Amino acid sequence: MQIMILGASRSSVFLMKRLLEKGHTCVLVDPKAQEIERQFNLGVLTFNGVIIDIDVLREADIGSMDIVCAMSDSENQNLMASEIARDMFHVKSVITRVFASEDYHLFDDAGFLSISSTVLTADAFIRAIDGKAAKEDYTGQCISNIFGNSISFTILEMDENFAGAKVRDVEDTEGRHIFGIVRHDSFMTTLPTMKLEKGDKLILAEKKV
Repeated sequence: MQIMILGASRSSVFLMKRLLEKGHTCVLVDPKAQEIERQFNLGVLTFNGVIIDIDVLREADIGSMDIVCAMSDSENQNLMASEIARDMFHVKSVITRVFASEDYHLFDDAGFLSISSTVLTADAFIRAIDGKAAKEDYTGQCISNIFGNSISFTILEMDENFAGAKVRDVEDTEGRHIFGIVRHDSFMTTLPTMKLEKGDKLILAEKKV
């Protein structure tokens, strides 16, 4: 699919990397789109400009996109850009990022699929407080709702025997995948060829059914 990302936030950069891994085509619109593309070596088509600039969006051919994701750090711009994509360029699928929970339903009422990082985080903490997370040998766990799917993220202490092995060689065979690594108190996204080190903590992602 062709997917346009409006706004180069941390979340959108991470999303683009994941989408590219899945074989999708991404287009980025942001005032610093070309700079961001060079910095992260994303390999996406870029257009420098404000995400609510109609001329920029037209130049980026927003009307040909299968999906538009408004993901800037400004809720107001996300809503305006979403309305422009839907009403002026007739994009059928528009997904909007929101922050403050009190604004959440404003986006829903406008007819967009809205994803609130604030609500998702609060829900994960509530589930943990209520003791609803399954107990196993882990150091931490949260569950997020992503596009209607419940995804469980679990942090596991890595077996020292895996030190030196590549991520692809130790992938879980029961539907869990190594989403990231915590190394020296820093988070790292994983690549199949990345080598594991002693002391690493593995972040596993699993779709709950």
